[in-house]
Amino acid sequence: MKIGKIPPDILKKSVYPFLGEKRKEVLVHSGFGEDCSIIDFGDYVTVVSTDPITGADTAGGYLSVFVACNDVAACGARPIGILVTLLLPEKSDEKVLSQIMESVHKACKEIGIEVLGGHTEVTPAVVKPVISTTAIGSAKRDSFVTSAGAKPGDDVVVTKFIGLEGTAILALDFEEFLLDKLPAETVKKAQDLLGHISVIEDGLTAAGAGVNAMHDITEGGLLGAIWELAEASGIGVEIYADKIPVLPETRAICQAFNIDPLGLISSGSMLICTSNGQKVVEALRQKTIPATIIGKATSSGRYILDAGKKIPITPPERDELYKAIEKVKLYKK
Repeated sequence: MKIGKIPPDILKKSVYPFLGEKRKEVLVHSGFGEDCSIIDFGDYVTVVSTDPITGADTAGGYLSVFVACNDVAACGARPIGILVTLLLPEKSDEKVLSQIMESVHKACKEIGIEVLGGHTEVTPAVVKPVISTTAIGSAKRDSFVTSAGAKPGDDVVVTKFIGLEGTAILALDFEEFLLDKLPAETVKKAQDLLGHISVIEDGLTAAGAGVNAMHDITEGGLLGAIWELAEASGIGVEIYADKIPVLPETRAICQAFNIDPLGLISSGSMLICTSNGQKVVEALRQKTIPATIIGKATSSGRYILDAGKKIPITPPERDELYKAIEKVKLYKK
């Protein structure tokens, strides 16, 4: 298998048949395209999600908090706290541990959540720090959202701009490489995007305005998120290429690495399906959150419409971030 997410066909054969005994308290079970499980607690539900950080170095601890909490917010739930598992390679010093936890703390303070517990360990099983974060949130039982509720005819909306997380990671971790190719101002703007990767208010605001499905755009970028939401909901989609919001610094960095921004990890942008896209867009804009209608849900077929051409959407083999990392390794050789 290649670096990155396990492909859907392998998940269906080697993961999903082996999920233990289903519990009646679980309202949303494990499934392709669903990043969270939802557990019934009467008038409220608990929403849980877990994610590792393996592709980022400089901002790993900070990103790990938002990546997990963004998934919870995609269900219309407010995060309460996180559990952190931190695996460090042999010969790591205490400074590494402290730096990671300080960045975790910073992110938690910004969101207003607590580190509830976790595990820390030095192990020869890893060659760089691996941070796995589990987020826990809460929502009213009648108000949670999943990835599986989209319907043909829905407007497809994205918040902010795609590729924010990937742009920031590449600009922070490979600054020297990029400064050989791009103006320093562009690289600095890209690094500053780290402060815009939360979609917690995006998710809560959209859910309050009325949505049928939401999905945080993470590994695999916009293309991966569209495929996962469409699979979960059993729908098709038509996406208008000229409506997809991409920042100039994201385009510049993707051109420098020769990668596709549509497949670049995109925490900071939420994918939304709703019967009234304009209402949701307006509610988000009132919270100063940019939002754009980029397409329609359909009964079948998944395409990007670009200059009169219908380009099939397929699940990405891996995130474009990993392709960029490989290019830097070759460049350094």
